[in-house]
Amino acid sequence: MAGGKVESLRPVAQDGGGSAWLAVVLGPDGVRHAVTVSGTDGTITGNTALGG
Repeated sequence: MAGGKVESLRPVAQDGGGSAWLAVVLGPDGVRHAVTVSGTDGTITGNTALGG
């Protein structure tokens, strides 16, 4: 997320096996996102806004 800041990062299980990363990113607009990154090739596999 351009201009975002990672608040936390932890390893998680990846669908289909292997490992991935789950990062909580604070966007420049103040919205937090849960971003999942593939442990295999670094592609973003999920991006969900948190909160309401």
